[in-house]
Amino acid sequence: MQTFIIIFMGIYFIGFFGVAVLWRNFIVSRKTGVNAFKLNKKIGVESITGLYFKILPFISVLVVILYTFFPEIYAASGPVTMIEGIFFQWIGMLVMSAGLIWVVTAQSQMGTSWRIGIDLEAKTEFVQKGLFQYSRNPIFVGVIFISFGFFLVLPNAISLTILMLDIALIQVQVELEEEYLTQSHGDTYLKYCSRIRRWL
Repeated sequence: MQTFIIIFMGIYFIGFFGVAVLWRNFIVSRKTGVNAFKLNKKIGVESITGLYFKILPFISVLVVILYTFFPEIYAASGPVTMIEGIFFQWIGMLVMSAGLIWVVTAQSQMGTSWRIGIDLEAKTEFVQKGLFQYSRNPIFVGVIFISFGFFLVLPNAISLTILMLDIALIQVQVELEEEYLTQSHGDTYLKYCSRIRRWL
């Protein structure tokens, strides 16, 4: 099972960064001439969330590296023994896979409006179709599910911390983005918020 998890994680990370980050950014850039990555040069609270979202992938990869090449260190990194086992690992991989599909679907439905971070330089189209008919923040919902799945596959203190920080800082980022969208789209966005839940 360990070998399968290592292979799954390798393929997953390549798929996530290749499709959900690099490919999506390429599509937006090709169609608009705009770099969709907007986490740099932020100030205030958003600089904190931006820094976290930039280093998060490296922390997640570090957990997998420890699990793969340094099992003794991984075993000493605070395993959550109550949910260790093949059953939880299979559930975790299914949740991660579903989360990735959900995220990529929502990104596709956003089209050229998709950004990582708040774009203060261009007013993007306000998207209400697809998954955005059921959640105001479907991409963040998917990211939280991915983090939860990751925790189930490799349950230790680091992956638990990632999950907790994801939930906390995504909440902060959503508050910032919803404030920006209210300023940009006014009553149209407020009416949307009155109809659609923030999460699910």
